Amino acid sequence: MTTPTERTRHLVQAGAFLRELRGNRKVPQQVRDEAHRLLRHYPTISDIEHIASVSTGSIFGNPLTTEFDPDWLRGYNNDGHRI
Repeated sequence: MTTPTERTRHLVQAGAFLRELRGNRKVPQQVRDEAHRLLRHYPTISDIEHIASVSTGSIFGNPLTTEFDPDWLRGYNNDGHRI
């Protein structure tokens, strides 16, 4: 079972990964274009934090955590997906 912290961490890391793909000139243009297209609709870190905060207290449980660990982005060359 995935925990809210794991789910949040992977959303943040996937956004960072898409940003890296989009900006990597060694990756084929078609892949960079697709990463760009996906990022246009992918939740930013602020969006994820907002979703987590409004979901607190839901009868279904909180799917995400409001806690963000900067170490989640260790190894990525950017600061995550932010606008």
